[in-house]
Amino acid sequence: MARIAVNGTEIYCEVHGERGTPLVLMAGQGSGPDARAPLIDGLARNHRVLCYDPRGTGRSAPAPQGQSIERLALDVLALMDAVDIDAAHLVGLSTGTGMATCVAALHPQRARSLVLAAPWTHGDPDLVVLQGLRKAAAATMPPDHYVHLNALLIYPPDYRRAHFERFRQLADAALARPQDAAGIAARLDAILAFDARPLYPRIRCPALVVGARDDLVMPHWFAEAAAAAIPDARLEVFTDGGHLFAETRTDRFLQLVLDFLAR
Repeated sequence: MARIAVNGTEIYCEVHGERGTPLVLMAGQGSGPDARAPLIDGLARNHRVLCYDPRGTGRSAPAPQGQSIERLALDVLALMDAVDIDAAHLVGLSTGTGMATCVAALHPQRARSLVLAAPWTHGDPDLVVLQGLRKAAAATMPPDHYVHLNALLIYPPDYRRAHFERFRQLADAALARPQDAAGIAARLDAILAFDARPLYPRIRCPALVVGARDDLVMPHWFAEAAAAAIPDARLEVFTDGGHLFAETRTDRFLQLVLDFLAR
């Protein structure tokens, strides 16, 4: 529960749970740590969970944005070293699936198993268009509108309705701290530049890949392609839940992941 100096910056990380096999949670931006708290608490009942804010985001120290996914994966390895984790279950959400893929494929001794929730395989034409629209929105929209636009893309209608007050508070707070359009564009460009397809065949640990049919950001075809390319991977596709189904359908996702890890 502090910043740790790694690879020329300081990254905020937390360790939850005191027993069980180590697990590293690599998350996308989403709505922040509060929304992920139920997921982390559920995982920590059976595992020692390392979670963190990627460099330059959240509670981590300010840092230039746009580092490659491969570079961000090195931060994960450095954090594991800092808290004495030799090998762990790797759970990637959204952008975190890219880092988890790099660790599992390029540093196989550090991966006990791999869970990819809402992955992307590469910058296909659909993703290029979507990220271009997101970059344009970040550069031109008022901050509160931009928050609501992201919620529209990332979360399903029932979740937005149930948590409307939280999203309204986030939008109001953004008026005092507008989005960093250049930093957002750099992060989105790093996503588009990453190609996981050459890495998938190199993964040798047990793997679970999960997508959602109503995911507008990383459509379900990415999860299907990733599962087909990773040797002996298991595929699950939710009918709903939006892009961050790990937050919106936490109970179902937790049960799926914990059952997979228990095997």
